Amino acid sequence: MFRSFISTKIKFAAIHTSSGQKAIPPIIWLIIKPVSKLSSIIIGRGLRKWLRSPANLHRKQAVIEHFKTKKKHYFFGITGFGAGCYGYYTSHLQLTPITHRKRFIIFNSAHLKEIEEFEKKYILESFKDKVLPVDHKYTINALRIANKLFSANIHLPEVKDIKWKLTVIQSDIVNACAFPNGDVFVFTGLMDFVKNDDELAFIIAHEMSHTILQHGAEQMSHSRIFDIISIALSLIIWSMVPYDTGSIFTEKIAENMQEYFFSLPYERVLEKEADIVGMILSAKACFDVRNNSQFWHRMNDLNEENEMPEFLSTHPSNINRARDLEDFLPQALKIRDECNCYKLPEKKF
Repeated sequence: MFRSFISTKIKFAAIHTSSGQKAIPPIIWLIIKPVSKLSSIIIGRGLRKWLRSPANLHRKQAVIEHFKTKKKHYFFGITGFGAGCYGYYTSHLQLTPITHRKRFIIFNSAHLKEIEEFEKKYILESFKDKVLPVDHKYTINALRIANKLFSANIHLPEVKDIKWKLTVIQSDIVNACAFPNGDVFVFTGLMDFVKNDDELAFIIAHEMSHTILQHGAEQMSHSRIFDIISIALSLIIWSMVPYDTGSIFTEKIAENMQEYFFSLPYERVLEKEADIVGMILSAKACFDVRNNSQFWHRMNDLNEENEMPEFLSTHPSNINRARDLEDFLPQALKIRDECNCYKLPEKKF
């Protein structure tokens, strides 16, 4: 059952992967990553100078001859390394709960504890005088909706095993957020913006879905792959591109391509998945899921002038989110009927 954050000791619920404990913890990687990146640049730059120096011509010829005579050894070595990487990748593939999407994941919620604590501390300190008490009408309403979602989906282990807690913060921000351990923050600006309990239930369910699906751990796992690729690319770029300015420019292009063609699209996939799962959770709790798309249409009206193009964002556009929910609506209504929910009245637009 959901509890208010007030006077509640924080408890972390870990959802373990098969071998997540073998991964370098994210908080340590935050230190290792910039050091490794700088080292790759220094080594690459030194290698470039060595390769371009006329004084090392005889040594370069010797290295070339060495590779020619040992090419079979290097071929099998590189092949073996590639097979090992592939094996590591495939051994850490798993299916997401509910949607059964295949994904690579090496972390679990416990690995994110230090980062999560920092982010929660920042929120609570930023709004330390704005946290509403458990008997406030906003908190009572949010807890009632959250508990209805919890009770209807308690048959899911991913819902049952998490120690859910909810905090309502007095702020005009139209938003909500959730953390891997089950802490959900809802801002009163969102509660004022929604038209009914059905819309608020969908947003809370969306945030719950991020936790249920371990999107935080998945994003961190995904980022680790690209961090390693980025470090390797830095070494190659700084050793092959003739000048420092060219290396900086080329590396920046590579980073932008990675961001816009891989990282951001991947994050949008996770947001879309959380929308769909949130709709499923809401349907099982007998909320009127027909209202879900209307929320994103109104968000589009609110932010239409300031909304950045989708390809530059971590989230799908509000219009596309509304369309995706409308496409999934027949399935959500079917799920709702299967849960023996009350019959919905005719919708008037």
